[in-house]
Amino acid sequence: MSLIGASDFDGSLGILAGIQPAVRFAADPATRVQWTRALNGLGFIEFMDAKELRGTAPDPDNETRRQFLRGVKKAQARFEQALAVQADPAYRRFVEGNKAHCLAFLDRVDNPRSLWAALFRAGGRAAYNGQIKDTQFHAVPEDRAVRRLIDDVWSELSG
Repeated sequence: MSLIGASDFDGSLGILAGIQPAVRFAADPATRVQWTRALNGLGFIEFMDAKELRGTAPDPDNETRRQFLRGVKKAQARFEQALAVQADPAYRRFVEGNKAHCLAFLDRVDNPRSLWAALFRAGGRAAYNGQIKDTQFHAVPEDRAVRRLIDDVWSELSG
């Protein structure tokens, strides 16, 4: 997770892929937290890879756009998988924030609004700042609309 924070996605990918087999079917709740973190990390890397691909084409052709959306959907699937194995609300919120970003990229505006609202109610300004930071990793034109959506939700909640 530290490598992801430092934007070393290749380095973190190798570690997360190595952890996956060891914690995949764990019965222990603490180990399931690590499995969720690994899935969330893998999803985040896939999401950043999709954004990086999108960033290479200021005016993407149909194939680039298709690959970008496929990458976003792959990331969303990882987040869904992480949510399926983790019941702890504290860990679910991180995943739900990432899932919300993907859903916004897929033009599913109502779903991310409700996820971000729950995230911001629970995590306050720190959660909001984390979501803003995520829009700045490999920023693409679509992030501007996502940022406006995040700001709208935050404004509604904070008055």
